[in-house]
Amino acid sequence: MRQSIDLLRHKLGGIYPPGEITGFSRMIFEALCNYTPTDILLHKDTILSEDIHRKIEGIVERLSRQEPIQYILGFADFCGYRFDVAPGVLIPRPETAELVDRIIRENSGKQYRIADLGTGSGCIAIALALALPLSRVEAWDFSLAALRIAERNASNLNARVSFVHRDILQDYASGLPGESLDIIVSNPPYIRECERAAMSDNVLAYEPHEALFVPDEKPLLFYEKIARDGMHLLSPGGKLYFEINETQGENCVDMLKSTGYEQVEIIEDLYGKNRFTSAIKPQRHG
Repeated sequence: MRQSIDLLRHKLGGIYPPGEITGFSRMIFEALCNYTPTDILLHKDTILSEDIHRKIEGIVERLSRQEPIQYILGFADFCGYRFDVAPGVLIPRPETAELVDRIIRENSGKQYRIADLGTGSGCIAIALALALPLSRVEAWDFSLAALRIAERNASNLNARVSFVHRDILQDYASGLPGESLDIIVSNPPYIRECERAAMSDNVLAYEPHEALFVPDEKPLLFYEKIARDGMHLLSPGGKLYFEINETQGENCVDMLKSTGYEQVEIIEDLYGKNRFTSAIKPQRHG
């Protein structure tokens, strides 16, 4: 095993920081040998088979081209679950798990109708379905490739989620019954084209751009559409949750208020960045 660990450090040392290489090692040995971090320490002098070492060499070669480790191994961990991922879907991020945790805390023990718009790998919808078993959860995406992966994840994790092929930028809401949802959650594309230059190559070269970018002149393109549709689809008192671009927090709040939402809130992530918003559709009066 030492030989493989030395290979990782030698080949990747000029590309990734040491902590990230250590993380790669843990993920690789867990995936190939079913080793925990403790097992890695206990077995560091173990001689790996030639087959395993060749596989590690192949993984290292792909990592040296900055291909995401999650795509190489075919999975990502999210909210304590393992999700299949492939280049057709975004890799689930830790900050998105913070949004899921908040939704669960605020809505546990109740029976809600929930929709995840732009589901990708299905990570948000599936984590919510598993944590809120009384609720009915559906997940929408315009990408058939993403929906196939999401459906596989739901099957693997025994989560009850209904998947719908739908483009959220199109006029779909008028054909759906009003007040048919209690919670809408979305982590839509929100990176402006002008921010592309600051992004790392492993994201730009491998993750799907249609799930990442919006035009500079329309940074709230998806949020505005979902917010408008939410006024029709949400029940009175229904909740809207977004993951947002940290630079667009105030703009998103203003948009939600002008659309008619109440109790609009910006929520910081663990790093103190404006990362989420929540809002409530007004109750009917009289």
